[in-house]
Amino acid sequence: MKAVTISAKILSLGAVMCGVLLLAGCESMGHLYPANELAESASGEIPVHVTTLETGHGTMQAIGPAGEVLKGSYEPAPGSYDFGKIFKAVQGDFSTNPVHADNGTPTIATITGNLGTNMQCEFYNNDSTNNGFGGCKSVTGALYRLQY
Repeated sequence: MKAVTISAKILSLGAVMCGVLLLAGCESMGHLYPANELAESASGEIPVHVTTLETGHGTMQAIGPAGEVLKGSYEPAPGSYDFGKIFKAVQGDFSTNPVHADNGTPTIATITGNLGTNMQCEFYNNDSTNNGFGGCKSVTGALYRLQY
């Protein structure tokens, strides 16, 4: 029981620190893992840097093949957005709302590279923990599993 209380306090402290640092942004490092052969042959694993700027909104930056810098922003998916096509293509048919996404918000992003790469992303973002998971798809059809 005591370990659970300590863990809850640490988690709460982390959320408070993100709130205090919100003006500077909370940052997470993650990866885009290849989810199909096209992604594997195009780039392999891609590191991604996620910065939360305000609740539900932030920026993403990745370094792709040949040093291409991909940048963009994310936001909660609007009600009119048909969330789930990219997510399911990458994560599989188990569900578009898995149990561990219950605390996350369906979120979308577009990241564009300085050499012409463009990706659309769908993921569940949790501002409390500054973590997320989902998928990204390039205009060429390369699929990546996003995890941060």
